[in-house]
Amino acid sequence: MTTHLARRAKEVASLDYLCDGRFDFGVGVGWLAEEFAALHVPFEERGARCRDYLKLMQRCWTDPVSKHESRFYSLPECRLYPKPVQQPHPPIHFGGESDAALKRVADLGQGWFGFSIGPEETGQRLVLLDRLLATRGRSRQEIQISISPYMNSTDFDLVQRYHEAGVDQVIVLVVAFDRDSLLAALDGFATSLVEPARRL
Repeated sequence: MTTHLARRAKEVASLDYLCDGRFDFGVGVGWLAEEFAALHVPFEERGARCRDYLKLMQRCWTDPVSKHESRFYSLPECRLYPKPVQQPHPPIHFGGESDAALKRVADLGQGWFGFSIGPEETGQRLVLLDRLLATRGRSRQEIQISISPYMNSTDFDLVQRYHEAGVDQVIVLVVAFDRDSLLAALDGFATSLVEPARRL
């Protein structure tokens, strides 16, 4: 197991094993063309490359003896143990708000992570996701919807609007410069957001 993707598959399996099946695997294909150019990797093929890499990793997580051969990656026969606790593998959460990102969720994902978008746009994206899932014989019940408002001010009204749009989890950015201010911010979120959200 010397190649970087096999190592990454091993890291995911190990984390899932160590946390007793509580690991979610977040995946994003990238958006900055200059990063791909610096690595001499075609930017236009990033989606297909991501899908192929995930197929390889899934083989490592599920096959007794794993092997993969494609135009993107070659992995000779190898064994990866222990396997993840979650079967067939830890849930894959795709980030991104584009149509292509939502297609990846519908094809391969167990979660969608939207970033810095409001409840209205989230609802519009979920309408498309529902259509994509339906054409693949899947439904929203199979997908966890997570949204991060990022730097946007987050109060209970916003959380409630996300909930009404169909969001399962709102991930809030906490900014602090020392331990005391971090604890104060977390206490504030617990009082103003977490506890009221339990009633939704």
